[in-house]
This record gives sequence, structure tokens and C-alpha cells, in this order.
Amino acid sequence: MPELGLSLEELAGQPLELFARERAKLLLTVALEEEVTAALKRRPYERSQGKVLGYRNGHRDRQISCGAGDIAIPVPRVSDTEETFRSQLLEAWQRRSKLLEETIPLLYVEGLSTRDFKRVLKPLWGKSGLSCSSVSRANKALKEAFDNWRRRDLSLEDIIYLFLDGIYLGVRGNSRNKEAVLVAHGVTREGKRVVLHLSLGGRESTESWKGVLNDLMERGLRRSQLFVTDGNQGLLKAIKDVWPEVARQRCIVHRIRNVLARVPKKKQEEVRKAVHRIFYAACLDDARDEARQFLSRYSREFPTACETLARHLEECLTFYRFPERHWKYIRTSNVIERSFKEVKRRTRVVGRFPTETSALVMVFSILNEERLKWQKVGMRAEDIAWIEEASRALEQEPIRLEFLEEALVA
Repeated sequence: MPELGLSLEELAGQPLELFARERAKLLLTVALEEEVTAALKRRPYERSQGKVLGYRNGHRDRQISCGAGDIAIPVPRVSDTEETFRSQLLEAWQRRSKLLEETIPLLYVEGLSTRDFKRVLKPLWGKSGLSCSSVSRANKALKEAFDNWRRRDLSLEDIIYLFLDGIYLGVRGNSRNKEAVLVAHGVTREGKRVVLHLSLGGRESTESWKGVLNDLMERGLRRSQLFVTDGNQGLLKAIKDVWPEVARQRCIVHRIRNVLARVPKKKQEEVRKAVHRIFYAACLDDARDEARQFLSRYSREFPTACETLARHLEECLTFYRFPERHWKYIRTSNVIERSFKEVKRRTRVVGRFPTETSALVMVFSILNEERLKWQKVGMRAEDIAWIEEASRALEQEPIRLEFLEEALVA
């Protein structure tokens, strides 16, 4: 049988259109081989048991158009048959190639099950149909490819900034509860962004996040210089237990939202500007001064908001120790948050996925596509040296804001 195409691991970092073309190529190649087997009534290298004439005679490459672009398909050659062999499957594909643009994404939306493949592709293949064995083999190949990606070696990924976050989806059809899909992605020494891990994590417990970090370590990932996270307590405790020496940056967008949620609506714009002056100051010293002024000004009027801002504020200001040209990338987890919005938009029509694997494959496909839109982080030699020095300095002497103790006591 001819080569079925690139594995999901090889496709990592490539456009989603390439992913779709390779999966379409795999599906068609398997289906064409099954069609020839049915016509000749025997598989490759099997002897004929009756008077059926004809034999396989290699393959010829043929360009086929699909919604994601042109793909080269190895079409089987059949010789010495009573009537010229013509693939009904290929003819059906050509007649309906315009439907592929909408059909290919549905392969993931529909959960990658044999039944769903047949139902979704029914208008595409028409009477020629797809055999259960063809669909099952293609389905199995997709799952195995994704499984290979999840287990790939990470020892060559030199991650500088590691982002960790979760998104809640309806994963199981027999449950009304949503489960967290835990995501790890990073910025490499070259400034490239790469998705490193996807798994289910229940309600983002400490043990779930420990499982993520341990998986990254077991696959060879070296310690990064900075973790970027939200304020999830399970995640933060897991980081302290597994990688306590790594500096942490809490997302300032989450902190601003939490502060404003404790302020009356008519005063939110005023408070928003005051908080922004802290997180968008010219340097760490200026940010300290703005934080002190904020707490002094609003401690009586909005004590709960001030307490929310003061709690672990140091970890919201960690980014000031790193290169200024990187601040916009590392002071928030916005990059992955924007990608999560796209995941939710595309999976909304699904409601609930039938299996864990179908959910993870869908999320990976979208994140991999969105990752290509993420701006590359410029990494100069002096930036790397600065980052490494900042990481060592924070390990020895973390940022301290003495005036916060008074605010928290008050």
C-alpha cells in the first residue's frame, strides 16, 4: 500500500489547511484500496478463488481538488479486467469536490466515529459509499497520529516562557458537567510558539496540573525561565510542588477583572485607569509607586477591591524584571485566551463530544491553526542573557512590596 501521508506529529506547526489535505489524502487512499479489493474480490498478494480476472498494477499519482487545496492521490491501477475499471469513489469525489470545504472540518466536529464518518460523508460519496473497514482504518490512523503527537519527545524544545491555562468543554455525551482541557504552550529560544500538551483535567485540581507538569518533564522538557498563568489555585500549587524555583507571572487581565468586579459600576472606569497605571508603568519602581497610591486612595472606599489587588501582587509584576520588548507578550495569558474563544466558537455547534479523543483532536486542530496567527517573539542574544539573569535573580530575591502587608491587614 502507498504512503498514507504525514503523521500528526510531522504536521505540528503547519497550517490547518495542510492538516486537512493530509487527512483527506489518507481517507481517500484507504478507500480506493478497499474499492479495488472489492472489485477483484481479493486483497493484495491473495490468489483469486474464482474466475475473476484482473490484477493490481501499481499506482499513478493524480491531482484531486478539495476544499483545502489540491492533493496528490496514489490511484491504484487495475489491468486485464473484462471491463475497464473505473473508481466510482473517485468520480463521486470529483463531482462533489466543492462540498469538501465544509465537510473536512465536520470530520472533527462529529467526533471521528465510524458512524459519524459515514453520515457526514454521505452527500459527498453518494451511492458509492464508504466501507466500514475503510472508515475504521482511517479513524484509527487519525487517533494514532494524535496519540503520537501527545507522546513526542520534548528534549529539543528549548522553552523560555511557558504558558499554562485550561478551557471548559462538554466532553462526554453522558454527562452534563463540563471538564477542563488543560493546555501548555511555550515560546522557544528562537521566539517560536509551540503547543506542548493537551489533556483532560476535571476541575483543574492540583493533581491534574501536576500530571501536566510531570508529563512535560518525563518527555524531556527542560525548566523554562518563566511560567505565565492565571490565578487558579490548583495550578499555582502544582507549580510550587513540581517546579518551585521557576519565576511566576500571573495574568494582569484576570487581576484587573477581579478588582473591577468589586467596584460599583459608576466608579469602574476611574478605578480601571488607576489599575492600568500600575501594570503599564514605565518600570518596576513606578509600578510600586502607583500601587502604593492606589491602595492609599481606595482602601477605605473599596477595601475588598484593594485586598484583591494586593494579594500576591508581586507575582503580577514579575514581567518588569524581563526584557521590556517582551512585556506585552508575558504580562497576560491573552494569546491562549483568544485561541480559547475560537475553540468555543467552533465547538459550540457540537454541544458535547462523544469521546475524550474527539474533543482533544478538535481542540488541537484549532489551537494549531490559531498558533500560526500568534506573533513571533523577537529573541536576541542579549534578550536571552537578560532572561536567564532575571530568572536567577528572582529565585534568590523575589519581588517584595512591604506596603502590601498593611493593605491586607487593613
